[in-house]
Amino acid sequence: MHTRKNRISIYYTILLLLLAGYMLAGCDPDDPTDQVQRTRTSPALSSFNSCRELEAALKSNLKEELRVQLLSLNDITILYGFPEDDSATDADTNGGREEGEDYSGTNNQEEGVDEADFVKTDGYHIYTLNGNKLVIAGVPEFGQLTQEAIFEIEGYPTEMLISKDNDTGQATRAVVFSNLSTYSIQKDNPLYEYYYDNSSGETMYPVSTLLKLTIIDLKNPLSPEVIQELYLEGYYQTARNRSSSINLIAYSSMYIQELKYWPDVPDEYYEMTEDDPRRKQIWDEAIQRAIAHNDAYIDTLALADLVPRIFEKEDGDIIDHSFTAEGCANFTTADDGMSRGFTSIISFNLQDTEFTFDADHIVSNWSMIYASSDTLLIAEPAQNSWWYWGVDDTFDEATNIHRFDISDFGKAVYTSSGRIDGTVLNQFSLSEYNDYIRVASTTGQWNRWWMEEPDPPENHVYVLKEDDNKTLEVVGSVKGIAQGERIWSARFIRDTAYLVTFKNIDPLWVIDLSSPENPTILGELEVPGVSTYIHPIDNDTLLTIGYGGDEEGLDWSIKVSLFDVSDYSDPSLIDELPLVQVEDDNQSSYSTWSEAAGEHKAFQYWAPKKMLAVPLSSYRYTYSGQEEPPSADLDNSTDADVVIDYEYEYSSRLMLVNVDPETGLLIHGSVDHSDFYNADPGYYWYSQEIRRSIFMGDYIYAISDRAITASDIDDLSLSATLELPGSQAMDRDTEVVEN
Repeated sequence: MHTRKNRISIYYTILLLLLAGYMLAGCDPDDPTDQVQRTRTSPALSSFNSCRELEAALKSNLKEELRVQLLSLNDITILYGFPEDDSATDADTNGGREEGEDYSGTNNQEEGVDEADFVKTDGYHIYTLNGNKLVIAGVPEFGQLTQEAIFEIEGYPTEMLISKDNDTGQATRAVVFSNLSTYSIQKDNPLYEYYYDNSSGETMYPVSTLLKLTIIDLKNPLSPEVIQELYLEGYYQTARNRSSSINLIAYSSMYIQELKYWPDVPDEYYEMTEDDPRRKQIWDEAIQRAIAHNDAYIDTLALADLVPRIFEKEDGDIIDHSFTAEGCANFTTADDGMSRGFTSIISFNLQDTEFTFDADHIVSNWSMIYASSDTLLIAEPAQNSWWYWGVDDTFDEATNIHRFDISDFGKAVYTSSGRIDGTVLNQFSLSEYNDYIRVASTTGQWNRWWMEEPDPPENHVYVLKEDDNKTLEVVGSVKGIAQGERIWSARFIRDTAYLVTFKNIDPLWVIDLSSPENPTILGELEVPGVSTYIHPIDNDTLLTIGYGGDEEGLDWSIKVSLFDVSDYSDPSLIDELPLVQVEDDNQSSYSTWSEAAGEHKAFQYWAPKKMLAVPLSSYRYTYSGQEEPPSADLDNSTDADVVIDYEYEYSSRLMLVNVDPETGLLIHGSVDHSDFYNADPGYYWYSQEIRRSIFMGDYIYAISDRAITASDIDDLSLSATLELPGSQAMDRDTEVVEN
């Protein structure tokens, strides 16, 4: 059943799709209002010479973006109407427990580079973000669980990182990243005065979301202590940890309420027929008024209205750290960049006694992020979608690659930029190896609405090398891979790239990168379905997860596959295994899904046991019929009414799969958390999946929103349970059950 909000959301989705088509039909490169030349030059980042120059660039970009968006609307409201909207606008453990040998950690892309996640462990404790709380569970012995502490985090925590003691391997500090709405700031928070007028209670600043960093001392896990709090205007993207050197990536873009994002037209406009000649005149005049209003209002803005701020809480007071200090020299932009948003790199050492941070800001579009031990890559679309309206339609999508040196603790130093054709799928489309940057991209992935006859999608692999002029130069490439298909997964492993593309059949491509200047396709294997994540388990074998299917397309069932790539020229499928739920014939069921198909951190392969753990979830509503007396409103009724009673039933499992290149894939068993969610019949849970798993010794720990469980790997007997409050029941106490 669709709610009003659902209908509006669906409407806007349709509206945006229609808009894309009409933008092409309505664009006019000769329009006299097209006042700003939009061309491509160079992706190289240049610093601003002054804050005045930064302010002028941001205002110019903002004016052009809003002007183009308004012009491209093309009278779409009269054609399709406009809905009413009732919504508000690496440690030496000296014989202790060691990650990778005694227990598994986060499934990271690169060795030695820890990625932020909502579950972390040091082998002695499990730290999990649960609702608005950090829950610390002790692991005195493998297979056991104790409740250590429940610590409330301001806002809604999303991910965290921990640092470890070099001698013991135990966690000493954590940094938790949480989202905080400015509308939820209470009067007792010293930040209140920055966002609210105390006399009227109205908001004073065009920011709705803050990213909070909470740094916590974990030396006493029974009594964690906040030692630092920072608030950054913007949105959390991701973070990396290299031996306590943290690089946080955030994105911000100011929303200014007084600007017009839609023209104001008189009531009579909506009453006009489609062929009324006055209608287009009224619309065009309204567009020009909106543009003029925006230009005039933007001219009145100060730099502080356009640039995000960062606040530090210290002893109950707020320190406002200006990002525009030192003449705005820490702001950069591509030479042909036309964004008004900011990608911010906040770098710090989590172990420093006195907290300091380094901040770098790129005027950019929303980016993909990759990090190795010494390189941070920011891959941003060279232009945002609005940029293509009214320009030469020979332009293809392009991606800027910006490289930063992060080898120095707590710092990120810009070194070079390059540009490749196409867009990148995710972080696994990027790689750094032996000082070469490798990128897998797709052109035509988004249908290129700005072209009259766009070429079909095709895929490419580029190799880039930094020169002496701060340029990432393309030194080698393989282009035109799998025309008509797009990349669904990619993985770079030393001198080899693996791509999975898809249309109706899933080809696995093997590309030799040992000669960076001459990359070569060595092999291709076609199998039904598609892989969405590729995981190397040794030099000769790949383990993947994705969706099943046949020659006609996908059936969206979850499937794991094992590939032999010992002969690059002739890769082969060793085995494939569908992961399924058992269903009753008379019960309506929704499809089965696994977070691991779209999130690599939910995919846990444990080499010491040759075992894969992936979550598998589903829900359905069960129904039963019962008789009630005949209805009173039916004359002469003698039949009883049948009342159908519906209830939600959840299946929340962690599937364990034995993985052996010699014998293939075999279901080992599962850990079941379903009862934690089915105990409240009819209740709809927001998050009922097992989402993460940790191997510890001979035990597997499963983590969901309602519980952490420990099970013996051999027979999967339950050894311990720690019930969690859950994100929908903040006031519930946790309970430890030893089995």
